[in-house]
Amino acid sequence: MDKPRHIEDLADELISDILSFLLGSDYPSPEPSPTSPHGVPPNSNGRSAQTYGEKSDLDRFRLVCRRFRRIGTPQKFPRFVLRFSSDGFRRLEDLLDMQLACHVRYFTYMVRPFYQGSGWSHTLDGIDVDNLPVSAVHRHRLQDQKSIVDADLDLLLLRRAIAAFSSLQQIKLLRLQDEADEHLLDCIHERSLGGTARLDWEPACTRAVTNLSISLLESNCNSVRFVGPQISPKATVKLLQAPSTSLCALGARLASLDVTFHSVANLSTHMETLSSPFRDFFLAAKNLTALHLGFPANAPLDLALEQLFHRLQWKRLRTLGIQGWRLGSEEIIALIRRHRRQLRDVRLASIYLRSGRWRDVLSVLHDEMDHLEHINLREIDYTNHFDASAIANPSANGNAAGGSQTPTLAIVVQPIPDLPPHKAVLNGDYLSFAPAGSTRHSLPDATLEQLRGMTVDELGDDGVRVRYEQRRFWEAWVLSSQRSNVLRRN
Repeated sequence: MDKPRHIEDLADELISDILSFLLGSDYPSPEPSPTSPHGVPPNSNGRSAQTYGEKSDLDRFRLVCRRFRRIGTPQKFPRFVLRFSSDGFRRLEDLLDMQLACHVRYFTYMVRPFYQGSGWSHTLDGIDVDNLPVSAVHRHRLQDQKSIVDADLDLLLLRRAIAAFSSLQQIKLLRLQDEADEHLLDCIHERSLGGTARLDWEPACTRAVTNLSISLLESNCNSVRFVGPQISPKATVKLLQAPSTSLCALGARLASLDVTFHSVANLSTHMETLSSPFRDFFLAAKNLTALHLGFPANAPLDLALEQLFHRLQWKRLRTLGIQGWRLGSEEIIALIRRHRRQLRDVRLASIYLRSGRWRDVLSVLHDEMDHLEHINLREIDYTNHFDASAIANPSANGNAAGGSQTPTLAIVVQPIPDLPPHKAVLNGDYLSFAPAGSTRHSLPDATLEQLRGMTVDELGDDGVRVRYEQRRFWEAWVLSSQRSNVLRRN
């Protein structure tokens, strides 16, 4: 009789796969631990991670034996979230000292706007009168920022960390702003406190981008995805100052670039001055599989597409996204056609046509793409209609009407957020349907079959404006193409 087999007879890789299945995700959120206090385990009802100690399923698995601890540890520390603070850098140092950095695959760096200018003592004294706790928070953060910057602690530890992140796959840079920051901004604005004292995202973002770039170049990390959903445009001035060899070396390390620039000023002139560095960078970034370059939807870039893309082609590119741009249809078509054989995902968000028709772009997406599986046409329109709407409703369009705005959101996580659930009911000549999403597999077969009988002339593009219902309808029509299915069968 064969000897019974036990779990200890299984290979480590198989046990790891079983563990991932039981935990419900291949990439679980950070479990509570001294090096990851921001993660909240499932069913924790929002309580702090430290409350739970070693009580999660993964922690109990790791306590069974040394072998299970070795198998479970990589799944316990796949992510690390670092805040720009003394406490945050101490956590990072703890991770490094415990030799756990090698398991980190997803690194998120959260940075607050910097305290800039003079008169902070007077400013915070003014806040003391109404809200002493908020004043104390800012006094602590101001001192924290000064001690970190003066000692270059951030660069020192980021260098150590990125070098130790031997499994690193993604770096995400996020802007952090909370209620205490908003209260301070309100006080400065309402009372004209502190002279030149201000909270400024530009120097914070510039320092973070610079230090991350230096650290990445000094490491052995390759094929890294970089995500920056709220990058200060002036941080890119460093691109002009960086040697072309360093810029090219950085581009060669990236497998994905997902960047959205945010500013209260028009960016067209500024980005035009960066045309040459963008060419050097993109020319070296031969390994890109995903590229998203975005600008504010309410202040779209008025610059030719090729001023930044320079007619380059990325042979491995699978996902392409552009956002917040005034373009001609022929510019979009040329970029798409260069990548028609490899693209799976196309995202055109807040793109406003100043010449040509959307039907021409849709026709190429429908008839010429070999493997398209996902399309996002969020907030596309025509320039004339966009400008007219901005004049009629300046408060809703902010910068587009020449105004200014102060960002109040805490963290922007995605440059192109998913659309809310909506039942699209198209009137008159349009097909009425309720798509569940904007991927080929999310659309019912019956809907796809109906759409396949329609031509581009029946899409209702009047060359004047694009309504929400039309965008959803057009996405579904593009995905109804049988070209991808035929090529896949062949």
